[in-house]
Amino acid sequence: MPRYITLGSYTNEGAGALVDGDSDRRAVMEVMHKSVGATLVDYCITRGQYDFYVISDADSFEQIAAMTLKAKGSGTVDNPVILEAVDIDEIRSVAKRIQFTPPGG
Repeated sequence: MPRYITLGSYTNEGAGALVDGDSDRRAVMEVMHKSVGATLVDYCITRGQYDFYVISDADSFEQIAAMTLKAKGSGTVDNPVILEAVDIDEIRSVAKRIQFTPPGG
């Protein structure tokens, strides 16, 4: 099952609710993931350019994109970035079969 890493920032509204509220965001993320058949691997608040990261296992990019769009559409999340983890051994295996002649070569 592919693994995805989502990075994002909270809007002012989202940050305010996070600090002043008592919602268990990890529990919310668990429910959201289960609702689309994905698995929440990890969720953490971070310091730096992004306010949080989410690590998910999902059958498709569309599952992750839908959850990300739902969160963004709520007005509490901004600038989401979705990364897909890759298997470097599989990439190397495919790269060994590539037939390529560089320009001028």
